[in-house]
Amino acid sequence: MVRKIMLAAMLLLVLVASLIAAEMTADDLIAKYFAATGGEQSLRALKSMSIKGTAFGQGMSMDLKASYVLPNKMYMENGMNGIVMNATATNGKDAWVVVPMLNSSYSITGDDKESIAEQANRFPLLDYKKAGGTAKLIGEDLVKGAKAFKLQYVGPSKDTTIYYFDATTYLPVKEKRGEAVVSYSDYRKTGGLTLPHKISVQAGAQTSMMTVDTIIVNQPIADSLFVMPKDVKPYDSLKALQQRMQGGGGAGGGK
Repeated sequence: MVRKIMLAAMLLLVLVASLIAAEMTADDLIAKYFAATGGEQSLRALKSMSIKGTAFGQGMSMDLKASYVLPNKMYMENGMNGIVMNATATNGKDAWVVVPMLNSSYSITGDDKESIAEQANRFPLLDYKKAGGTAKLIGEDLVKGAKAFKLQYVGPSKDTTIYYFDATTYLPVKEKRGEAVVSYSDYRKTGGLTLPHKISVQAGAQTSMMTVDTIIVNQPIADSLFVMPKDVKPYDSLKALQQRMQGGGGAGGGK
């Protein structure tokens, strides 16, 4: 009798959990994600973020420093041994890359510009409908053996991202965008927000890992970072230079 009661209770719990999952909508899941992160009010109060960390990939490590002014400004530096190798920036209108070693800046357009704009938008699900995006709960999956809810998000530019939210914490643990898979872990509280401090990216055969050392929120960030240099060159000229260098011809030659 006791076994039958326990079995019935377990089946009831499974049934209730299934009903809750079935009744949950995309907006319900997003609301739970906001709450787990620190609350929608805290996210809306977020004006800026400064992030420092280290990226590892292809046998190298690089220093990363990123400054964000929400909702759409970003300035991200990559460096080694205290020397800035390049910086990528957007002010919500223009996008460009700075290469100090070449003493030059290059304007970015097209798909590359859209990609940078997506990087600058730290919380795309906040006001996603107003921005022209759509979201749909598309089922469940396992991420590292733990149950996760899958959310399909189609942004204003019609690019699709699949988010995986842990079914217990409701924090994002993975996302897929095109061929890239991004995984999030080591969540910690910073400035009232719960944010990941380890991020891995797999794109094709390449894998990189970023560890975050510090996150500072709502501190002043210089407006000058988001002013595109007046003497920017076409980005195609930088791509052509990179192709020549990769081809073994150096900056002044080719095949």
